[in-house]
Amino acid sequence: MPTKVLIISDTHCESMAQLPQKIVDEIKNVDVVVHAGDYTNITLIEELAEIKTFYGVYGNMDSYEIKNRLPDKLIIELEGFKIGITHPPEGGPPFNIKRRVKNIIKEKTDAIIFGHTHKPEISEFENILYLNPGSAKTSVFHPQTFILLNVSDKLYPKIVKI
Repeated sequence: MPTKVLIISDTHCESMAQLPQKIVDEIKNVDVVVHAGDYTNITLIEELAEIKTFYGVYGNMDSYEIKNRLPDKLIIELEGFKIGITHPPEGGPPFNIKRRVKNIIKEKTDAIIFGHTHKPEISEFENILYLNPGSAKTSVFHPQTFILLNVSDKLYPKIVKI
């Protein structure tokens, strides 16, 4: 049975009540929730961790309370695949972001989940699958998005527009 993962980032909201309803509904259908940083409030982390297996890292816009609770990078294993997660924590311009997040993760991984740019992306670079769920927050520059990832014999990601 494949593992179903909901990947979100840059939610910039205080609680699940402020998440788009489509994300809240989708949480019920997955096994794991991954958040790649920029929450706004520790309450969202606590709520997500209470209802699903949760993995998260802090982002550049997060409070000291969140930065003291979560790491800046994380490596998880799902169905034998090693997956790195980072925001990146220092923020900055999006130039060379794949190289930057790879340098943060350092370990050999099958995939890297990152956020920060608010631009959804599924791409491959140097034999690593890069997954950016975009942002769940409304923006004039990018659509509201998240990623659904099915993990079985391969990694099967899909960008979902809200």
